[in-house]
Amino acid sequence: MPQPEPPPSSSSTPPPTTAPSTRLRVEPEDIFLRDASNRAWLLRGVNLSGACKFPRYPVPVPSHKGGASFLQPRKLVLAEGQQEKDLNSFFPPAAVPNAVTPTTLDADSNGIHHASDAEPGKNEGAHGDIRSEDETRPGGKTSEATTTTDTGAAGRDKDDDGSISFVGRPFELHEADEHLARLRHWGFRMIRWVVTWEAVEHAGPGVYDQEFLDYTVKALLKAKEYGFKVMIDFHQDVWSRFSGGSGAPLWTFYAAGLDPHHFAATGAAAVHNTLQDNEPLLRMVWLTNYYKLACATMFTLFYAGRILAPKCTFENGVNIQDYLQEHFLGAIRALVDRIYDCRDEDGRNLLEDDVVIGYDSWNEPSNGWIGLERLDVLPEQHDMRQGDMPTPLQSLMLGEGMTVQNVATFQLELVGPVKTGSKTIQPSAHPDAALVPHDQLPIKAWLHPTVRGEIDRKYGFRRDECFPRAGECLWAQHGVWSIRDSKVLQHDYFARGPLTSDEQPLLIQWVPDHWLPFAKRVIELVRSVHPTAILFLEPPVYVPAPDLVSETNATKTPDEAPNQVLLDNMVYAPHHYDDLVLLTKKYLGWVNIDLLGLSRERHKSLYGSIIFGKKATESLFGNQIGEIQKECYGRLGKRPVLIGETGLHFDVGLNKSQQAGNIQTPSTSDNNNNNNEKPKKPSIWKTFRLTSSKTTTTTVTTTTATAAGRGLPVQSNQFVKAFDNILQGLDRTLAHYTLWNYTIENTKQFGDGWNGEDLSLYSAPLPLPPPPPSASIATTTETTSTAEETVHPLDRGGRAVEQFCRPYPVATVGQPTRIMFDRHFGTFRLWTKTDGSQEQGQQQKQQGMLQMEAQTFGGVSADLRSQCFRVAYRGILLRSTGAKQAIRTNCQCQDFDFDYMDNRTVAQRKAVE
Repeated sequence: MPQPEPPPSSSSTPPPTTAPSTRLRVEPEDIFLRDASNRAWLLRGVNLSGACKFPRYPVPVPSHKGGASFLQPRKLVLAEGQQEKDLNSFFPPAAVPNAVTPTTLDADSNGIHHASDAEPGKNEGAHGDIRSEDETRPGGKTSEATTTTDTGAAGRDKDDDGSISFVGRPFELHEADEHLARLRHWGFRMIRWVVTWEAVEHAGPGVYDQEFLDYTVKALLKAKEYGFKVMIDFHQDVWSRFSGGSGAPLWTFYAAGLDPHHFAATGAAAVHNTLQDNEPLLRMVWLTNYYKLACATMFTLFYAGRILAPKCTFENGVNIQDYLQEHFLGAIRALVDRIYDCRDEDGRNLLEDDVVIGYDSWNEPSNGWIGLERLDVLPEQHDMRQGDMPTPLQSLMLGEGMTVQNVATFQLELVGPVKTGSKTIQPSAHPDAALVPHDQLPIKAWLHPTVRGEIDRKYGFRRDECFPRAGECLWAQHGVWSIRDSKVLQHDYFARGPLTSDEQPLLIQWVPDHWLPFAKRVIELVRSVHPTAILFLEPPVYVPAPDLVSETNATKTPDEAPNQVLLDNMVYAPHHYDDLVLLTKKYLGWVNIDLLGLSRERHKSLYGSIIFGKKATESLFGNQIGEIQKECYGRLGKRPVLIGETGLHFDVGLNKSQQAGNIQTPSTSDNNNNNNEKPKKPSIWKTFRLTSSKTTTTTVTTTTATAAGRGLPVQSNQFVKAFDNILQGLDRTLAHYTLWNYTIENTKQFGDGWNGEDLSLYSAPLPLPPPPPSASIATTTETTSTAEETVHPLDRGGRAVEQFCRPYPVATVGQPTRIMFDRHFGTFRLWTKTDGSQEQGQQQKQQGMLQMEAQTFGGVSADLRSQCFRVAYRGILLRSTGAKQAIRTNCQCQDFDFDYMDNRTVAQRKAVE
């Protein structure tokens, strides 16, 4: 049998694709996307990548305890012409390793930028940026500004906005072939491409990083060479990396009057790299920042500043809500424009539709404090509780530098968050308070007047006279609470707005009145440039889909519906995880929690949402996906549902020693669930082919120990079972999905390099150990193979490849109705029906089914991962089991195009076909 084509090596670039790919579109009452041939597409892919959340850094892990602080000591110019004064001159400077040598992008005749070495005569910044000596400080808007024009402001933090760079996120251009070839080899066709607001506009309001925009276009062109479809994800987590997550630039806090240098002392945000030596690094604590002062204030201002913060206005009466939204939309427009401008010599666009098929509305948006009716208690909706959990009032008091008693503390357990006690938080006792000049004490989360004045000059902020005073809580100045009395003045302020008359205002509806209008603005802006772009509408976490169908039915014509633009060419793109396993990193197999049902009020309490039983826990995830789909169909109409994020920590069920790679076998507790299971045939995906100069080969079944011996990561049985539940649930519901995530810089010590997460499908492999002298790993009748020969080069570094590499119908004439994959026996089954004939579909279900089996390898080349299946005529199915065999089935199948783990480019496949 002929050998399969090898994948492109990491050092080679695949030939350019000559045949243009068609755009995908969303049709009414269709759960699949359709191409120009009207084939049904099922999108399966990955998020690229977790590293895009933070810039290129000269420190190993900037978001973990012990990493260098994001913000270095602030320097301040007191007056024009005076010598600058270091406010924290006695603060020891952080040790900064040698800066990463960057690449610059030189434009060719087509306007496409290419990587080159740093130009001589330019100064390299502390974080790898390149600045010419005559570049000036940014002030106001400019469409020609570059990343590093802001050099004149003496008030710059050492790690401040203009001195950073996101170029090289998600990968350096010279590494693109290796990683894109690997993802294509693993069968992914879809990439959710992570881009943050900060990456585009970090240097200041209206100052766009042209180098990053050019780099992104270049990286997308590389993705085109491998046949990927891309959805651009405007990403955020708890507003910004300066409040413990990712997303918005530093200057957005300054615009609101907040001081990120003091967030740790005042409890305004839990940021890992600001933890003290005696503070524990709590698992998933970053999620609690959604409820704390910094993040809650920013989202409240962003979505409802006009109602809730009417005094926060800039020049010409521009409210902070409009100021923030306009700048975010401007950053989005800068990227969309750059993609639009990427054209060949004949003026044809190179990226729109062929590669970039659409845009996410915004990743995991939050309502902040909008809708809260009590400020002196922990709201029920603040159900993610870990570590210190101050009430909104306590957060406001801490922001003012007050000592606050009875702050509740929680710990995540298998039954959910458990209250462990309470504590007193004293901002003045925090080590950061000792770094503040005496005339600026007490330490607060709000910018001191002197500091805010310099920052306003630096960024060009022109605040109206009515803007809340510096150094004092803006919410107190809006009448929410009394600083002097430390009490709430209007409990329902964030639910109803300020009481300006005796008439009680209506409750603020965040989803229909604030979130949806902004999502509408995003897609209207995108489609003004890219009219055929798909909207991937992402709802807030655990918030049901908005009921737009009823709204449309209430109008005379669909065009009159105010949100019809949201329904046109839209994919519903929520996120969903197995939350209990994600948060606790443990899977027991017999108990879980139905948090989705709890959020939909099917359960009266957290304890009432506990699920017991092996079958119930195994099917829970798939049942929840089915519920999300049905909810979408009822509220948004029948349409594709893409789970934008799902996945699992790869250290689930591992103790610290196992996480470090010191123990290569599962613990006894991991095997407790296996005692009553029937023995299964060894997984096909754990059967690797051995090649040599001779043609005779045998196979060997891998175990955890041999996987470690081959340099492959080790997963516990707890992880395997929990991940299988997720993937089987997605298959069972025919859901589109993009797994979270693929991070190139993932390491054993720090995981994905962000907040202790470790969900990357890839972790840089360690060098292979030499084979043991006493025994070889595998033998044949004529030769011996080494450990390296058991793994495809592109599989090295992959984690749980045998689980997430799954067959699926990429494009089908008609539509798939059901898929089943048994990875233990290597059997894949697919049911389809052709358009226009329900009878054929029923006959197909009853009398026959398409079945593809990978049980018989038939030699070294019969590897399911590198085969392309095409059924081109009725009643015939080609099955790859050694030599291609035609088998006749009873189903009425027409042109079914099935592509599984095919690492070749489109041009290479066309040449073969």
